[in-house]
Amino acid sequence: MDRAERLDPFVALENARKAYRRYVTSFQRFKNPTIRNWVDQKLDEGTLISKGPYIELNRRFQQGDSFESLVDEGLVHPDAPKCFTVRPEDVASPVVDIHCHQSEAVRKIASGQNTIVATSTGSGKNFCFSIPVISECLRLKDEDETGVKAILIYPMNDLANSQYDDLATRLAGTGLKLALYTGDTPASRDEALRQYRTLTGRDKPLDSELLSREERLSDNSRSSDEDGQIGL
Repeated sequence: MDRAERLDPFVALENARKAYRRYVTSFQRFKNPTIRNWVDQKLDEGTLISKGPYIELNRRFQQGDSFESLVDEGLVHPDAPKCFTVRPEDVASPVVDIHCHQSEAVRKIASGQNTIVATSTGSGKNFCFSIPVISECLRLKDEDETGVKAILIYPMNDLANSQYDDLATRLAGTGLKLALYTGDTPASRDEALRQYRTLTGRDKPLDSELLSREERLSDNSRSSDEDGQIGL
C-alpha cells in the first residue's frame, strides 16, 4: 500500500472528534454564560465528549490442541473441522487454529461436564460451545436422528442475530439445519423470504437455513417461545 494511502489512527481520531464536536454544538445552546464557558473550556481540553487515545497491548492466546488431534481422540466428529475453516464460506480453506481455552472447553463438554467459559471479548467463546455442539449434531445425523438436536440460548436477540449468519454459512452443505427463533421470526415462508432478501441482499437462503415458523413445523422442528434462540 502506498504510504499516502495508509490510515493514520491519530489523524482519524482527531477528525472524528472535530466532526462530533460540530454535531454536538450545532444543537446545544446555553443561555447561562458561566455554563457555556465551562463547556467550551472542556471541549477545548478534549475530555468532555471523548477520551484517549489509549493503546492496549494484548498477549496472544496460548495455542490449543489441533482439530486433527481432537478428531483422532474421538472427541470431535471427523466432518466438524470442515465447519470451522478460516473462511466460513470456503470448506477448502485452512481449518482455524484453536486456542488453549477453546480446546479445553471442547474436551470438558465432550466428556459431559458442565462448563463455564470466562474469557475476554474477542477470545472466541462461541467456538468453545459451537464446536462440540455441531460435532454432536453431525454424530446424531449419522444415526438418522431427526428433530431439534440443540438449542443455543442467548440473553439478547442482538447476540443471536450476530452469530446466526456465521453459523448458517458454516453449516451450508453439511445437511444440518439452522433456525433463528425470536419474536421477529416470520410465520410464513413467503414473508420470511421477503424479509431475508431485504436484510441480506441474497435472493436464495443457504441450504442450512430455516427462515419461518412454518418451515420449522414442516421440518419436525420445535422450539420454545424464548427470545434469542438458535435451534440446530
